[in-house]
Parts: sequence; structure tokens; C-alpha cells
Amino acid sequence: MSSSHDTVTLAPPSSGGIRGRPSPKAYHHGDLRVALLRAARSIVEEQGIAAPGLRAITRRAGVSSAAAAPHFGNLTGLLSALATIGYEELAAALAPAMEKGAHATGMAYVRFAILNPGLFTLMFRSDAIDRGLPALAQASGRTSDMLTQVIGAMKKPHAARTRAGTRAALWGRVHGLAVLAVDGFLDMLLARDGAGMTLEELVEDALR
Repeated sequence: MSSSHDTVTLAPPSSGGIRGRPSPKAYHHGDLRVALLRAARSIVEEQGIAAPGLRAITRRAGVSSAAAAPHFGNLTGLLSALATIGYEELAAALAPAMEKGAHATGMAYVRFAILNPGLFTLMFRSDAIDRGLPALAQASGRTSDMLTQVIGAMKKPHAARTRAGTRAALWGRVHGLAVLAVDGFLDMLLARDGAGMTLEELVEDALR
């Protein structure tokens, strides 16, 4: 495929072409990693986390199925890298909201899930990713620390007896809303009892 170890050249499409396959070009080593992650993310968002396989991801990126191995090892490694990006993006979304308090942080958390449903779901699927990988552990740990910091700053966070209980109760509340939103249950609730509310307004009300 490649004339050197630094680039990966895409084979030209067959006569008649393959729909969705990129035109012939070469990926630099780092660019291929980005392209594979982008392809995986698009499939996860379009079809759900059960859909991506290495063959489908590499086909979407326009390379052979063996091209992912030097970067990720296997499918779990690739999806773990994608989940790492998800945690990094979640942290970036939470950071500006933290200054405004717990309610704003909770809204940012749910909003991130709504805007990135496939990625958000993947981030919490331990059967699809390897939480022992250092980069993933560090990224997820950072978001966990951020949420703990917000809870610790609350004057009256919760009636639980322990800090762990308080954190579990409040995180469960926000995460539960996020999952309900991603899975479409909040839309069903709005259709039945929403009285003209938007999804954003419903989440705002639920987090009061």
C-alpha cells in the first residue's frame, strides 16, 4: 500500500467506484490515526456502538483492514482511543460551566450527551473499551475529578451520609437524564406531558 513506512497510500477505487470511498491519496502516519478515529466516530453516531467493526471502520477511512493494527492493535484499542477523545471533549464542555455551579455543569453534561449520543454511550460501555489503558483512565479520571469538585463546592449537596453516597446520588441524577435523553425517552415524555416544553427546558426543570 505504501511506498514508505511514513505514509499509507489509498488504493484507487475499482471501476464504477465505491460509494462513500475517498479518492486516491496518501495518509501520513499520524493522519491515518486521525482518519480511523473520525471514521469510527461517524459510524458510532450514525449506527450506534454495536455497528463498528475494524473492517467497516477501515473501509470508511478508505484503507485496508490491516491498517489499524499499528495504531490501535485491535478494535477495542481503537474504540478506547475514541472514548478517550470523548472524555477529553466532555471535560472541555464542563470546564466553563463549573464556574457557574452545579446546575450549569449538569446542563453541560446532559447537553454533551445529546449532541454526541453514540460517543457518549461508548464512553460508558466497559464491554467495548479497555478502561485499563492509561490515556483512557487519565481522561475519564479528569472528568470524575471535575464532577467531584463541583459537588464539593455545593452548600447543601445531598442528604446522603457519606461523600461517596452524595456523589453517587447527584451523578446518577445527571447521568440518568443524559441516558434518557440519548435513548429518546425524554422526547416521549415531552410528547405526552411536555405542555410545549423543549428538551432543553425539560432538562433544566429536572435539574432544579
